[in-house]
Amino acid sequence: MMQTCRCYGCMEIIHSYPCEKCAYDPEKVQLQEYILQPGTILKGQYLVGRVLGQGGFGITYIGFDLALQRKVAVKEYFPSSYAGRKTGTQNVHWFAAEQAELARSSGMEMFLKEARKMSRVNEIENVVHVLDLFQENNTAYIVMDFIEGETLKAGSSGRGLWSGRMPRNCFSR
Repeated sequence: MMQTCRCYGCMEIIHSYPCEKCAYDPEKVQLQEYILQPGTILKGQYLVGRVLGQGGFGITYIGFDLALQRKVAVKEYFPSSYAGRKTGTQNVHWFAAEQAELARSSGMEMFLKEARKMSRVNEIENVVHVLDLFQENNTAYIVMDFIEGETLKAGSSGRGLWSGRMPRNCFSR
């Protein structure tokens, strides 16, 4: 597979940091100990970059599909209340509690089920397409289209494109 130096902030080709396109500089980013390190390669195909967002049950990273040569979003199943990761490692370790075991087995299956359901509606416009799903590192991953733009949260916060005004017809269908 062809390997090119990519910025871990925007996945554009880069020659040095800070990135000319997005200003990402890995030396100025303080990484959380539990996230995948930028530069990690999953499934031998997906280069992982910076965190795009995270919630109680997962972490979403910008990624790059080395085979198809395109940006992707990589969502990792990581219920932070029940799992952890040692700095610099890829494997998720699950806490030794009954609820953690339930989160690992049932939660991971629900995560993968969500991906399968989403893949069935790939032809619907304005729905992010699921490109791949797999299990690795004692957890699961969903690979999706990467969509450029701002989040709904940022757009409605008063600082974004909508400046706090939600278009009335945005959710009417």
